[in-house]
Amino acid sequence: MGDAVYFAREAMIISFAGRRGVVSSSNLNGGYRNDLHSVFNHSVGRDPNILQKRCPGLKGANIIEHYAVIASELGLDPEHTTGMGTAALIENHARAERTYHGVTVQAIATAGIDVNGGRAGDKASYDEFEQRSLLPPPGTINVFLFIDAYLDPGALTRALITATEAKTVALQELMAPSRYSAGLATGSGTDSLIAVCNEESPVVLYGAGKHVLLGEMIGQSVKEAVTKALDQQSGMNAQRQSSFLQQGIRYGLGVEELLALYQARYPEVSRDAATLRRGLQRLATDSHLSASVASILHLVDQWRWGLISWASLIDLSQYTLSYIAQRYRLDSCELSISREEATRYELLLDELRQLLLQLLDRESGHL
Repeated sequence: MGDAVYFAREAMIISFAGRRGVVSSSNLNGGYRNDLHSVFNHSVGRDPNILQKRCPGLKGANIIEHYAVIASELGLDPEHTTGMGTAALIENHARAERTYHGVTVQAIATAGIDVNGGRAGDKASYDEFEQRSLLPPPGTINVFLFIDAYLDPGALTRALITATEAKTVALQELMAPSRYSAGLATGSGTDSLIAVCNEESPVVLYGAGKHVLLGEMIGQSVKEAVTKALDQQSGMNAQRQSSFLQQGIRYGLGVEELLALYQARYPEVSRDAATLRRGLQRLATDSHLSASVASILHLVDQWRWGLISWASLIDLSQYTLSYIAQRYRLDSCELSISREEATRYELLLDELRQLLLQLLDRESGHL
């Protein structure tokens, strides 16, 4: 669309070359606007307060004034600017685009949710009515979406819905965990999205949902940009997420949890933490083991969502646990959980943890 892109003061700034329709989730000039001159994505990832996990406070009386001050510091007119903030580094942004019939859709994302991933409906961690200072854990997915066609305000708003779904698809395919529940993440608690269309384009489009070509272009470009940005910011990619240590975090099967359990079960074994960590990492490279653990965790998910019965969960988990014990020549594992009493799936996970601890003890003994 001929818009200029600048990088300054830890921010990406887009200065419009013509009339643009904008829908923004920002507090600063958010909602639908067609009188804006610029948009920005500003990073606080190098702020010493953020690095020391201290709350730096707002640059104004409220979040609107805060972003207005940032706009001014960036040399922009706060009355005609909207923007986003993130702790992800701007240089770790990723871009993806699709072009059909002369119309280009481009998504630009910064992303990181290893710390702050959450699932819609998780218990809130902050009560805004208490008027306290809030320092969310660093982790945000911010997306610019540029559409080189004219969309009416409703269609441009619909584009935000499609883009948000695409972001969640990227997280789903990476099995990104919520840090606030045992669920899969659908985003972070601080995500933002700004969609921009070209009001000077002769091409007029009225739909942005999944049934139309524009929706396909939005979905593909946003998913690709978010996936790349997650990798570039924190190394969250398919290879890393295939490990049972990553997929098991939300059910207490992460590195730190397993190390603590090992030391509690084998207090007489004097293996240092570094050796145990190496042992866990070696086990995590075993694709059969990770696939077996993933299958049990998915069954637990299915039961928690009400899609399979308790008896099915227990029977199929028993089959997989027996397979793990047999394949790796461990002590046989027989679940003592009643098939009729759906009380605690945690007992099933305890059995899985015990098998993993046996494997860790054997593996670390060889290092």
